[in-house]
Amino acid sequence: MSGDVHRNGDHRSKRSEGDETLLPGPGKESWDGLSDPSLRPRGKGIGFTFYGKTHVGLVREHNEDNFMLGDLSVVSGPLPSEEMITGSLSDRGIALAVCDGMGGAAAGEIASQMAVDTLFETMRGDQAPEDRDSFARRLVDSIEEAGARIFRSAKKDRSRRGMGTTATVAGLVDKVFFVGQVGDSRCYILRDGRLTLITKDQSLVNQLIEAGQLTEDEAEVFEHSNIILQALGTTEQVVVDLTFVELRRGDRILLCSDGLSGLVHDSAIEKEMARVRSLPQLVDSLIDLANAAGGHDNVTCIVADFAGEALDPPQEGAVPFYQQYPLPRGKNDRAASGPTLPGVVKSMVPRARTGPRSSLRELMSDPPGQGAISWTTAASVLGLLGLAAVVAIVSTGRRGTPTTAVSAPPAPAFANAEVPVEVEVRAAIDEGELYVNGRSYGPLRVDEAVLLRLPPGAYHFEARELDGTQVGKDIVVEPGQPTEVELIPPAD
Repeated sequence: MSGDVHRNGDHRSKRSEGDETLLPGPGKESWDGLSDPSLRPRGKGIGFTFYGKTHVGLVREHNEDNFMLGDLSVVSGPLPSEEMITGSLSDRGIALAVCDGMGGAAAGEIASQMAVDTLFETMRGDQAPEDRDSFARRLVDSIEEAGARIFRSAKKDRSRRGMGTTATVAGLVDKVFFVGQVGDSRCYILRDGRLTLITKDQSLVNQLIEAGQLTEDEAEVFEHSNIILQALGTTEQVVVDLTFVELRRGDRILLCSDGLSGLVHDSAIEKEMARVRSLPQLVDSLIDLANAAGGHDNVTCIVADFAGEALDPPQEGAVPFYQQYPLPRGKNDRAASGPTLPGVVKSMVPRARTGPRSSLRELMSDPPGQGAISWTTAASVLGLLGLAAVVAIVSTGRRGTPTTAVSAPPAPAFANAEVPVEVEVRAAIDEGELYVNGRSYGPLRVDEAVLLRLPPGAYHFEARELDGTQVGKDIVVEPGQPTEVELIPPAD
């Protein structure tokens, strides 16, 4: 299927009629009220337009990427590929997905196609979701089910051993936009000309950046930037990072594989997203940027525009940000694969799978032409690999290396330190923004706590106010010890 996209028939959108009165929603992006089971999702007044395309790139022989454009009111399958779809949100909602397969030969292609088929089937379900939480839970279930099916298929067929796929899956049933994440494909949102990443890469390099072991500049030349921590199909259970953002009128969404984000800087993506109005032309332009940067990997993009009176206009200065959704546990939920916050559905770190082994010396050797990695960084790499009981999968691409998989080193004695710790951050400033190890974690307001879940380690917390005031504090988050951080400007 070199260069082709997943096709499942030429199905035109069929809109459902019914009670679609807009529900009142929270005035800001907050957990408060978003998971109230009494709120039945209704999307009248929300219009969408989306378009997707995948390209084999300039180096690879096969295209292992796949994507899904799903109007869930359609009965028989995803909407046709490479066709711009316009409609109004139904009570079943919509779903979009990008899956970056891996495993070599045709195995990665099989894994990503199995994923998009399963995602649509499970997301659609037998009936419309009862409420917003039901829709969000269905999104998480669809990703977990896709991973389980790929895993079982790989166990039965030796030729498919090691196959897997990333999955970035977005869903909308009212004005709250959900994203489920496994791997390092990405979801961005463009609002008022500013591009924001609203997912987190589940990758080794991102773990090291957040732990303060690598700077952004060092990450650019880091040898193991193509190692991701998990993928669908490589373990029986996976971590699904469920996040959300309240859409605003005029928002533009981008889902992409790392064939784009791994080769093209976010500033260049932002420029194209703001400049090009036609969605097909925008996707072609983004693919051209990836190929101009070397085209070392398959590249897949979905772009979507949202409008309508049901969506509030954007607020000046308000920027979307990464925020987890605390999905309440239901009686029919799948068992989570690790510890959770009370009453919150979360899968934690999966078990490491068996597979080809790379030696410590191979993992830590300095690549030609790149800066040497210190043994301090090397120790951090090993610690994080063991700490996360990581599935160290060499993903298809950033360095143009063949698709292979390596199993994690045995977990060290302190492996219980892998469990994220609750960190509550409060700041005595207003209209500020929280940064942790140089990365934005959204707005800060007086007397409003921000709750984070961070792996144990050393962190630099910083509050930056619009008037230039900055308050910083270095904190060590200890395993199993909930931490409170107060950022208070010094008295004049």
